[in-house]
Order: sequence, then structure tokens, then C-alpha cells
Amino acid sequence: MSESGRPGRRRERGRELALLALCHLEGTAPEERAAALSRLWDSDRNASESAETLVADLLKDDAVRRFARRLVDLLVEHWEDVDTQIEAVSRRWRLARMDQIDRSVLRLAAVELFHEKTPRGVVVSEAVRLADRYGSERSAAFVNGISESLAKVLRDV
Repeated sequence: MSESGRPGRRRERGRELALLALCHLEGTAPEERAAALSRLWDSDRNASESAETLVADLLKDDAVRRFARRLVDLLVEHWEDVDTQIEAVSRRWRLARMDQIDRSVLRLAAVELFHEKTPRGVVVSEAVRLADRYGSERSAAFVNGISESLAKVLRDV
């Protein structure tokens, strides 16, 4: 099995696709989220010359797409609760003041901590990896602190 075909690697790529989907939703009104996601999930998997080649590449793998979609669907279903949990542990930072990437990564970590059986350490380290890759130079440390706090609250650690 190739490196990209490993189940763990597919989950990493699924989290990445889920993050990109959340960025796609950022400015979308709640009542329009389903339509926006439908356009994303149903987009042409073979679009290789797209301006968004990373998204197109991630969408080609059905396992990656399924995992990303599950995370995003869970988040959409529990959006308000997730935001409440994040704001409860981020004492000095309201969600509206957070960087878009940091906010989206934390939402994904929270929903995975609460609704999936993924080990806590995996969720936190993947959140930090995404923040480091897509966020600012301070994102990884910020996401690490908040996601650790979320893990303690959501997993009763």
C-alpha cells in the first residue's frame, strides 16, 4: 500500500480537506451551508487544472472525502455547541477575534474529540500540524494550548 493509501494518512488528508471545506464555509450563512457543501463534495473529482488543485486532489480519494465529510457534517450539526466549548476554554479569545484558520482547526479538533473515538494525542497533534501548515507563525502554539484544554474538558481527562 502506498504512503498516501495508509489509513492514518487518509485520515490526515481527510482532516486537511475538512479544514479547507470549513474555510469554504466561513463566510456562508448557516442556512446556505448545506448547498455550499454539496457543491464542494459533488465537484468534479477529475479537475486537474483547477486553481484549487489541492482540493481537487483530496476529493479524488473516496476514503479521504468520506472522512472529511463526516467531520464537517458533525460540525455543521453541532456548530453552536462546538463554538460554546471553544469559547469556554479560550478565556481571552472570542472566536470572532481568532484567525480563520485557527478557529476552523479548533472546531475540527473539538468535533473530533467529542464525537469520534480518535485518541486525544492524535487529535491534538493533527490540529497543531494543520495550524502549522496553514496558519500564522503563532498558530501552532495557540491551537496546541486551546486544543489541549478542549481535550481535558471534552474527554474528562
